[in-house]
Amino acid sequence: ELGIGYHLLGEYEKAVRVLKKAVRLTPGNHQIHFNLGNSFFELQKMEQAVHHLMNAIDIKADYVPAINNLADIYEQAGETERAGELFLYITNINPDDPMGYFNLGNFYLRQNDTVKAGKQYQKAIELDPDFYEAYNNIGFILKHLGRYKDAIPYYEQCLAIKSDFEPAKRDLMACKTKLQKSSN
Repeated sequence: ELGIGYHLLGEYEKAVRVLKKAVRLTPGNHQIHFNLGNSFFELQKMEQAVHHLMNAIDIKADYVPAINNLADIYEQAGETERAGELFLYITNINPDDPMGYFNLGNFYLRQNDTVKAGKQYQKAIELDPDFYEAYNNIGFILKHLGRYKDAIPYYEQCLAIKSDFEPAKRDLMACKTKLQKSSN
């Protein structure tokens, strides 16, 4: 708990010291390895971060937070194939969780594969019809493809679920403005 507290306060060196002690006391605790990996990540010590995230996964193979963070590290390191495999693996081990599909969609979107991204967002919506961010991201894709009329219902659905979601408000107005200008 103390290590997590230090991490939340941004005192990552202190978090690492405390979490290392915790790992020595309970080496089989996947959450301590996960938290230690996250603190090393914040310190930009990627080798140690990967090591502890992998330990967390070795202890608990279906521990999605560690798999997700490991995928993020690989993506940042330019190992996109490896990252993609991990994001996809999450959807395989936890097929009923819409967040896995959403994160996989975000990965594809960052890779500029809008078709695959859109399919993953649709799957997230199928699993959770109130997943407002998935509606927003489909709208975002359509907007950037110049399909403003198609994007509007997705933004409207996003805002029907979460009326104060600023990105959807902003992009909905932009789409309406583009359509209005093109009809003049």
